[in-house]
Amino acid sequence: MTTKTPKPSDLSEGATSERATTPSHSRAKPPTARSGCCRPGGGGEGQTKGALPSNRAPSNSNNEFVSLLSGVDSLYLSFPGDLSEKAEKQLYHLKLLAQSESEMEQAQAQLKIGEHLFEVSDHGAKRFPFILADNCYLIKFSSARAKSLPLAQVQISSEYLHAVGVEAATANLCSIIAQFGETSRAPQISRADVYLDFICAVDFDRVDQECWITRADLLTKHYDRRIPQPFTGWVVGQGGNLSSRLYEKTVEIEHKSRKFFFHDLWQPQGWQSTDKVWRQEFQLRREPLKQLGINTVDDLIRQQGALWHYLTEGWLRLAIPNPDDATRTRWTTHPVWQAIAQAQPTSQTRLTRFRPQRLPREAWMMVNGLGGLTSFMASRGIEDFGEGLGEYLHRAKEYHQEQGHDLDSYIQRKVKAKGRRYNTLNNSTGGSHD
Repeated sequence: MTTKTPKPSDLSEGATSERATTPSHSRAKPPTARSGCCRPGGGGEGQTKGALPSNRAPSNSNNEFVSLLSGVDSLYLSFPGDLSEKAEKQLYHLKLLAQSESEMEQAQAQLKIGEHLFEVSDHGAKRFPFILADNCYLIKFSSARAKSLPLAQVQISSEYLHAVGVEAATANLCSIIAQFGETSRAPQISRADVYLDFICAVDFDRVDQECWITRADLLTKHYDRRIPQPFTGWVVGQGGNLSSRLYEKTVEIEHKSRKFFFHDLWQPQGWQSTDKVWRQEFQLRREPLKQLGINTVDDLIRQQGALWHYLTEGWLRLAIPNPDDATRTRWTTHPVWQAIAQAQPTSQTRLTRFRPQRLPREAWMMVNGLGGLTSFMASRGIEDFGEGLGEYLHRAKEYHQEQGHDLDSYIQRKVKAKGRRYNTLNNSTGGSHD
């Protein structure tokens, strides 16, 4: 498994010589025509909608390419420095509370910092014993004695990045980390994912593997049999320090990530609920970032355009096959890839509604929250909702008294525990950090 590491000069040098140029704007119209780079049986003399064109075939369609959104979707930062002894004692105490057998004590494993009410986890991660989390950050702290480790490693949530932007999210995070110890220099990027969301009519399932011109060795097609059209995308360089994912984002949101906030970001750009959205995403870990001279968030912001240029023209390219030329690197870049390469990864819109709390979906609560009540009503042969609710509460009080406690205390414990998990209830005034 090998992924070629970029050279430091890659961001400043030009792209492949065979790239054609088109006007740089968000809506380009790449032609699509006869397949010359598809699976057997997909080509022939007939024209196929969204198929890849061949060098010998003229285009036959004006299917529109629409750029919806671009930018940084995932950002992982490492903070050099040392945890203070005072902060470690506080974190250790809160972690013990989280490990308590008492639900009321567990509910107090929280830390209030500004607008953030972090849940303190009952476990660590590898060599980082303390974990704090809300809907903005997942923070892992090392111990004060771990001199060879960074003070903290942090994942900034995708939703928060799209609400306030990379610079504001990083600035807020730096102010939080500074309260736990001294940082010797600016945080280093350990991973960054840059992406472009777009609409187009190209059938990427019909792309043959040889059409991908890349420095990576591994290439994988993915299918999801839960959906009517099971093809979901391509992965290039999987498991490497630098990899690419081209996948159907609308399906991924529906069946996996549940990040429906992207709908609010796409709609101002003309997206409709029936549109299929594709995402071209590159994941870069520390080594390729370092090789490309991107160490800090400022580096990433300043070189974002050059980075996208290198990734879509120097590291990976979708080409039109030329049966008369055995050298694949000379094949002409596919028009849809030209449009992808020319889209600059800068955020276009921001979420207008965002909360630092990790709230469950309201639809889930409204449906599943009534499950126990409706089961109770059916078991008693009750159809009237008011009667069923009254009988349910009466029986619930009796049941908990039989268990040696009252219903009110049970509900209080559960609400406090979930308030900690959702970052909504501050259960302890002592759980603050100035």
